[in-house]
Amino acid sequence: NLPYGDQRRLEIARAMCTEPALLCLDEPAAGLNARESAALSELLLSIRTEQGTSILLIEHDMSVVMEISDHVVVMDYGVKIAEGTPQSVRDDPKVIAAYLGADEEEAIAVMESGT
Repeated sequence: NLPYGDQRRLEIARAMCTEPALLCLDEPAAGLNARESAALSELLLSIRTEQGTSILLIEHDMSVVMEISDHVVVMDYGVKIAEGTPQSVRDDPKVIAAYLGADEEEAIAVMESGT
């Protein structure tokens, strides 16, 4: 009977009971609203910093990815198209093209125009 966001946090808490060195999460923000996603990011950051637990995150919610990640790998239809810091990945033309559904040249043009 818990709200969906609370269910997600409970699932993560249950996983943390085993004191893992690596916490693997697949789409933990799926179906969450912006407030719940922000709370999830806060929880994951606290797990990483306070518990020293590494987190492998598979996620489409870029706000969560950019908030908690030190290193990002971007896949597009099973092919790695970018890897690096959140900032470098966010600015990568291939990532922008994949995110916008455009080709790389169009993404570069958008970046250069500032829009």
